[in-house]
Amino acid sequence: MTSGIIEFMSGVVRQTLAILVFLYLGASTADRAVGQVRESAMASSLGVAAPSSGAGIPVQTHYDAKKGQSLYTTNCSLCHQANGEGQFGVYPPLKGSGVVTKNDATKHIRIVLDGLQNAKAGGVVYASPMPPFGSTLNDSDIADIINYERSSWGNHGQLVTAAQVAAERGRSK
Repeated sequence: MTSGIIEFMSGVVRQTLAILVFLYLGASTADRAVGQVRESAMASSLGVAAPSSGAGIPVQTHYDAKKGQSLYTTNCSLCHQANGEGQFGVYPPLKGSGVVTKNDATKHIRIVLDGLQNAKAGGVVYASPMPPFGSTLNDSDIADIINYERSSWGNHGQLVTAAQVAAERGRSK
């Protein structure tokens, strides 16, 4: 029984140390969010107002990049490729996509939730259907995928929250 208590306490100490390291690293990188400059810092450096969702929903400034990448790899990369470049004429690129980089993420969220077919991107019609993920992924997972897409391959789209995904999910098509 004593060894069980020692094991338990050892685990608690390890978790506490991991949390402290995480908090320390988070504080020391307060102006960066998983490889990105926070939107407010970016906006101030450009001399413009920081973006807001306009709907009272907080603007996301960071996300779990590893989870986003893992979800993207599992659900999206087969078609859009690991590099986000898609397959010309078959699956549209996400790298540099106007939908992905636009500050208003509503369309991006709707596409991931509801799927899409016969989309036109860069003058090319992509007839291959994209399946809807609204019935298989939760709001947090969809937000992580979208944020991965919006912050990868040189994209700099405003990040989204699970609350924004939930709000779009609640709207009728």
